[in-house]
Amino acid sequence: MLSIFPLAAEKFHQILNFYLEPLELMSGEVQQGVGMVETSLTSEPPFCDTFERISIDTFPIWALGKKISKEDGIDAMKKYMTSRFWFTYRRDFSPIGGTGPSTDQYWGCMLRCAQMLLGEVLLRRHIGRHFEWDIEKTSDVYEKILQMFFDEKDALYSIHQIAQMGVSEGKEVSEWFGPNTAAQVIKKLTIFDDWSNIAVHVALDNILVKQDALTMATTYPSDDAVKLIMENGLVEKHCTSSIPANGTEWRPLLLMIPLRLGLTSINDCYLPAIQEFFKLPQCVGIIGGKPNLAHYFVGIAGTKLFYLDPHYCRPKTSKFFVEKEQQQSSGDSTPEKVEKIDDNGFHELEDLEPLPSQTSDVYTKMNDSTYHCQMMQWMEYDSIDPSLALALFCETREEFENLCGELQKTTLASSNPPMFEFLEKRPKYLPKFEPYTGVSMKIEMKEFDDIGAANSKIDDDFEVLDVSVEDVETGVEADDVAEDGDSEIVEK
Repeated sequence: MLSIFPLAAEKFHQILNFYLEPLELMSGEVQQGVGMVETSLTSEPPFCDTFERISIDTFPIWALGKKISKEDGIDAMKKYMTSRFWFTYRRDFSPIGGTGPSTDQYWGCMLRCAQMLLGEVLLRRHIGRHFEWDIEKTSDVYEKILQMFFDEKDALYSIHQIAQMGVSEGKEVSEWFGPNTAAQVIKKLTIFDDWSNIAVHVALDNILVKQDALTMATTYPSDDAVKLIMENGLVEKHCTSSIPANGTEWRPLLLMIPLRLGLTSINDCYLPAIQEFFKLPQCVGIIGGKPNLAHYFVGIAGTKLFYLDPHYCRPKTSKFFVEKEQQQSSGDSTPEKVEKIDDNGFHELEDLEPLPSQTSDVYTKMNDSTYHCQMMQWMEYDSIDPSLALALFCETREEFENLCGELQKTTLASSNPPMFEFLEKRPKYLPKFEPYTGVSMKIEMKEFDDIGAANSKIDDDFEVLDVSVEDVETGVEADDVAEDGDSEIVEK
């Protein structure tokens, strides 16, 4: 029976195109609804299972450090969530690596969540906190950020680059990621983003060492490390840039803290800590989800967590070009569609034009409505999978110092035991921390497990689903129970 669902979805889409073409003319909510029906027909989680009418009786709501009061109302939260980037499955993009998959449906949910988190970081870096989206008005900076996530091989944070960089973490293209792998891939890709110049520190083993984070925020990778990442992550040369020499200047710091807050389900004792986490001004969300489904969590109200869901598949984004002179002469601020560039062919990616400046003869109006969710979803705290990764962004050294104080004073102190351990300095019994290891190009990737780790083998063992009593009695190790902890948050 299940084998007929993809065929049914294809026929459904053909019928919709016949009656509702052009699809771009449909309202945003109708387009999203169509995608959700298609999703349900392809055995993805049905919309009725993941969306409920919002009835919130607990205020305030805390969303990425922003307080939404009862007076503001639930519509304020909906508007806030709509303003966040929403990256979902796409289809019909150029094959990854030239011969790989042309859609990330069924395997790319955690990769899309990583994009959403990184998109929020870039909005804060270049525009400011709590960005508000206006469908009728966008800026050059906003468009430049969004283009970095387009499903094209030359976009730095595209599904192509993330999937291929996962190879350096032992993940084949189209293989599922866990929160830790997603964090490591983000860390490596940001090395090539000189415009944002962000440092990423992944705190391992449930320990955040302040001294290590400070080192990461003031250190650049060596040339050898960069070359190795490029070769083994298959980074496109035109995505790279010159890497500055090491210095003491502060770089905006993204902290990623992969955790496992329970064995088979999340422990109730950590709820107060999660609530406090979303109050932090530096909070940029959580990537995690529930068993078999990855989500990007952006807020909390009592025991309800608000999230963005990547499990809706859409066609690859198109671009619309209009002549500025036509727009100015008509006095109409809404660009007139002249040409649609679909870019379904792999070769056409080479001909894509960069985003024109304000003085260009051609103005690019991208259809960004599918990158913002007009519906709000939430789930109960006890439904969340225990494997997740916290994310915090510190623009300045002062913000980092304030964060360290708040973590010790409120966030970590609100649960017993604390979610993770905070240390001022690295203990002597741990190996020396090396933010970016300079290595020979001859070293194989299996010997280079983590660019920022302290020369120790890193994996996702914290994500092992379960160890049976029988296994414990017979002395079976966790690694024998699950070969890869990333199996925790995967697609069915």
